[in-house]
Amino acid sequence: MYYYKATIQYDGTGYAGFQWQATGATIQDELTKAIKRLVGGKVTTAGASRTDSGVHALEHVVKISSEVAITFSVTDFNQVLPAQIRCLDLGSCLGEFNPNTNTTSKEYRYLFTNKTHVSEEDRRFVTNTSHQLDFAAMKRCAAMMIGTHDFCNFYSMGSNVKTTIREVYVCELSNINPHEVFSKSTIFKFPADLTECHQLKIEANGFLKQMIRHTIRGLWMVGSGRLTEQEFASLLDAPKVEKQLWKVASPNGLFLYRIKY
Repeated sequence: MYYYKATIQYDGTGYAGFQWQATGATIQDELTKAIKRLVGGKVTTAGASRTDSGVHALEHVVKISSEVAITFSVTDFNQVLPAQIRCLDLGSCLGEFNPNTNTTSKEYRYLFTNKTHVSEEDRRFVTNTSHQLDFAAMKRCAAMMIGTHDFCNFYSMGSNVKTTIREVYVCELSNINPHEVFSKSTIFKFPADLTECHQLKIEANGFLKQMIRHTIRGLWMVGSGRLTEQEFASLLDAPKVEKQLWKVASPNGLFLYRIKY
């Protein structure tokens, strides 16, 4: 077998996540089909992250295992991929390389606006929450997430995990110009008048299912006064609450931003 490491970028809108599923189009399925159009023999792919339905990736790492040596270029690859998926880099790797377990950290960004109303165009890559928010309180709660904690109240059940303990290195709220942050991307285009939005930047040694979308919703709850800072703090390192206090936030504002090895 021949082994390759590909860095890809994708707009997850309309896809049922990265990982292959029996029903629904996925990023992994599109990648595998495109590779098989360019090379013969058996081909398998494995990603560094599953990413949920509707979630995007600025940099996602994929391992390709092929019975036949790959000779096609990145340009060739992109010509057979859907326009929503781009390959940024492609090179050989060791067979032992595991794009998921060999990571040292993963970084995600969640983009959102805080307006009373936004157009559908503005919502493709940026979520909107219309409740008036106390950003000072939200920033204090975001800082609480940093460190090693049990995040059992900040994830969705349904995945096989040995532990809900993770170490968060960075968790901060800021204002950004999305045109500048995503300036090198040919996929992610924002409305011309959207020159500022809010961003949650979070980096950790790993994430639980929908952990970031739970985190941002929890911060919104604090910001809107529906949850106190003390109540938010009490959910960390605590037993699983019987009833979830919020609905998970929309996936459209979430980006897998960078993976470190």
